[in-house]
This record gives sequence, C-alpha cells and structure tokens, in this order.
Amino acid sequence: SWLLVLIAAVAFVKPKNPDVYRILGFIPLLHFAVFYLLNYTKGYFMLGFSRYGWFLIAAFIYALAGLIIARKEKKVRHLVITGVLNFITFSLSVIYIMGISHYARFTNYSHMNYEQSMAAVIDEIEGHYILSEHKQIDYDALRAKYIPMAAEADLNGDEEAYAEAVMNLCYEFHDGHLSAYFLDDDLRSRVNDNMYGNDYGFSMIGTDSGVTVAILTAGDSDAYALGIHDGTVITGWDGTDIDEALRNVSCVTTGWPVPAFPTAENEDFMRPVFLAGSGGDTVNVRFIGDDGKETEVTLESTGSYYNRFMAAVKPVTGKRCDEFAYCEMLDDRCGYLCIPEEEYDTSGDIIAALVDDYPAVKELLISRIDQMRSQGMDRLIIDLRDNDGGLDVISAAVASLFTTEEIRTYSGFISGGKLVEAKYWKWTVPADGRYSDIPVVVLVNAGTASAGDILTYNLSTCPNVTVMGITTSWGCAQGVGQTCLLSGGSIRLRYSIMATLDEDRNIYIDPGPDRVSGITLDEKIPFDMDAVNKMYVQGLDYELEYALNWIESGER
Repeated sequence: SWLLVLIAAVAFVKPKNPDVYRILGFIPLLHFAVFYLLNYTKGYFMLGFSRYGWFLIAAFIYALAGLIIARKEKKVRHLVITGVLNFITFSLSVIYIMGISHYARFTNYSHMNYEQSMAAVIDEIEGHYILSEHKQIDYDALRAKYIPMAAEADLNGDEEAYAEAVMNLCYEFHDGHLSAYFLDDDLRSRVNDNMYGNDYGFSMIGTDSGVTVAILTAGDSDAYALGIHDGTVITGWDGTDIDEALRNVSCVTTGWPVPAFPTAENEDFMRPVFLAGSGGDTVNVRFIGDDGKETEVTLESTGSYYNRFMAAVKPVTGKRCDEFAYCEMLDDRCGYLCIPEEEYDTSGDIIAALVDDYPAVKELLISRIDQMRSQGMDRLIIDLRDNDGGLDVISAAVASLFTTEEIRTYSGFISGGKLVEAKYWKWTVPADGRYSDIPVVVLVNAGTASAGDILTYNLSTCPNVTVMGITTSWGCAQGVGQTCLLSGGSIRLRYSIMATLDEDRNIYIDPGPDRVSGITLDEKIPFDMDAVNKMYVQGLDYELEYALNWIESGER
C-alpha cells in the first residue's frame, strides 16, 4: 500500500518541491512507530520487535526510496528496486508468521496488573480454548480461585506468587499444550526453587508393585549416612504413610520436560518424584533399613530440589537422540530408528505443511530403512521417547510407510461457543505400507508429545506395530495456535485453538475429565527393582533393552 502511494505520486502528482517525496517516504516509518507503540510488549521488548521487524525494514526501504527520488534521480529504477525489496520483506514476514515456532494469534496483557491479566486470560481461554467442553472446564470456579490469588499478589507486589498462581491455573486443565513459560530467567529460577521444594539428599520413584524406593541418593548426604541408599523402601513422609502422602502431593511444574500430566496414569507414576521435594526446613522420613527394621529419621534441607528433580525425571521422559531419523542396527536382525521430533528443515517444513506432503522426509526414511534391510534387518524398533512434536505432515510421512489403510484427520475451531469443523483443513496419511510386513515396536514415554502423540496413534492402528513403554505417551494432540503475554511481560501462556479430529469428527487422544488417554500401551514395560537399578544406578537404557529382547523373542 505504501509503495502504491509513492508510485501514484511519481506518476500523477509530479510536484516540483522534493519535500513531498521526503514526507511520503517517512510516513511508513511514522506509521510503524505508532503501530509498534500501540502493540508494545512491556517487559519483553524483543517479542514485539521480532514479530514486526520485517515491517520496520520495509518502512526503511520506502523512506530511502523517497529520499532518492527527492534528489530527482531516475525514479522508475528506484521504484522498481523498492518494489522488489518490499516484496522480499513482505514474503519473509509471511513466512515468519507461518513459521512452525510461532503462533497464529497473539494477545498482549503485559500492561495490565496481575489481577487484570489473570481475569483477562481466563476470559480469553474460555472463549477460544478448543477442549473446554471436552474436558468440562468450570471457568467460574477458576475465576473464584485464581483472580483473588492474583489480586493478593498485586497487593503485596509479589511477582513470584503471581507466577505460581499462573502455573497452578495451567495445571487445572491437565493439558500439556495449555502451559506457561518464563521469559525472565531470574524469575524462573526463583519460582523453580519455591515450587519444586527442598532437597533432602535423594529422590524417590514407585515400582509396579506399589513400593516407593529411594533413588539418586547423594553419598555425602545425611540421608545416606542415616541409612537411606538407592533402593531403600520408603514407608512414611513427614508423619504420613507414604501412600497417603503420594495421593496428596501437588504435581504442578514450571515447564518441560513435564509441563503437565494430561493422563492420571502418568501423573501417578511421577508422584514420588514430586513428593521427595515436599517439606519444610526439615522432614521426617520412615524407611526399611538394611536390617529389615522400620526406622524414622529427621533430615534437613540442603537447598533447592530442582536439579535432583530434573535428574529423576530424565530417565523416564528424556530424549534418546538429536538427529531426525537416526538409525543403526542393534544386532544382526533388529534395526533402530529414532524420531526425536516432527521437524526436519525449517523452510522445507513450512512448504510441506502447506501442500500436505513431504517427499524429502519420506525419501530419507526409505533410504535409511532400506539400508538396514540390506544389512539383514527383518524387525524394527521406532524410538519416539520424548518426541516433543512438530508438524503433522512429518508424522504422516513416517506413518504412511507402515499403514496399508489411508488415515484421515480433520480440524475444528470454536465458533459461537461450539466446536465447528474447518471446511478446508484436512490431513491425509497415504497408505504406502511398504514396511507393513516388518514387526515393529514403537517405544514411548511421558515425554512423547503433540505430533509425537499423533504419530504414535497412527502407527498403533497398523497390525504389525506394538506400542510399548513404562508409561503411555503425553496425551495431547490438539494444535497450539494462541499465545498470551501476561502482566509485566515475564510469562507467556499458550493454548490450543485448533482441534484434531478423527474420521468421525471426534477429538481423539486428549483425555476428557476421566484423564484416560486415547493411546494405550500394547505392551507395558515392567518397572521393578531391576528397572530402577538399571535406569538410576547403572545408567542403562532399560526400555530399549526390554524392547529388543521382546521383539527378538518372537512374542508378538
């Protein structure tokens, strides 16, 4: 639009005063300044600047053209150059907005106080969140609980209390896609220290038999000196029997690798890890000592539990490779293929998403799988542990090689308070099926998320595939499309505004109020004392070892 104004002035006005062109040239810069100030992101300057930076570049190009034309140099040449440069910046801005790491909608509450921004974001989520009805969210109850918390944080000027209220609000939805992230590292550190609790020298994990045992015990800790070692059975915590303490522990997190627990099964598995940081300056711990007798000791906090918490969750949520489609032969017959995320090449990913096809990814997968087949592979383990998502078109390219039946998914949005199918948004997993004859194990964990969930679900429909894990996957398949910058610009909250629907136009994978995922394990990997020892003491990949032994034994 700016360029057309300049062209019209050159073609029809033809003023003798060159100041006209100088004024016309600087109008876009003024336009941008007003626009940017109206959309200023308080507390996080770069978020706004990075979103609108291309428009500022275009405005500078236009201003430069106005200055040059005012000098009565060749006008047509400079208009053509200006047009080309503006087209390039326009194209880059479009690609940026469509980029896989950014969002379709953005709301800015950074200028509001804590109470106002809490009220505003709850109102916004109620109006646009795609799973409100599916999860039966009670928004009035959320307002009654969290707006007063934010108001109290305002009264006390307590940024940490506000941040913790936001994290607790997100937890209420049991949706990993509805989550908040810190943009202020110092605030993140302070809230982590508060929310993850105190370190008493060890963490805990629960086995399939219902026993809670110590893990990651520090050899120089009081806990170790008083008889708590890796594998020690813990029977009580701070005056309460361990089972009751586990039921009551809060499992609110501040971000990845476990930003939420959509499925109750996964949360129950992680409860001992959270409980190990729960307590005050001291905590009373009951345990079965080496002599077989129950003993109670008092332990003092040695600081923040955050680092030990992260070490405890990594073996059961962590990523096993960083390279897309990494492959190797595990032995003479079994191949290994790792898909750590549904992202491959940024520019190629965007184009593939637009055309709903990704030949480059498909060819890469075929070449690597065929290479393993040439080495004698007749069975395959696909590792999706901590696959943290990406683009559905990539998960479709993977699943297409194993399915003999076309899989279609659809999309929906909230309109008039109801879920409405999007008329033109459809995705197809073609039935290539060239590897449908190979026995396949798909390994998942609580970090298998988003597009990784969708890939798991699509592969699970193939007769030759067995989904396996200690826990099921994350349980979130809806499309993130909204981000909100909250009060002060220190926290960004995001949530899903685009539904993923099955062929019957029902939401799938994401749990409802029962918190039961649409993805189930075909084979649950046992989590016993042998597993605890291999994963937390020896540092071995117990899950992969189990999967390899299982697929080699021919138990399918």
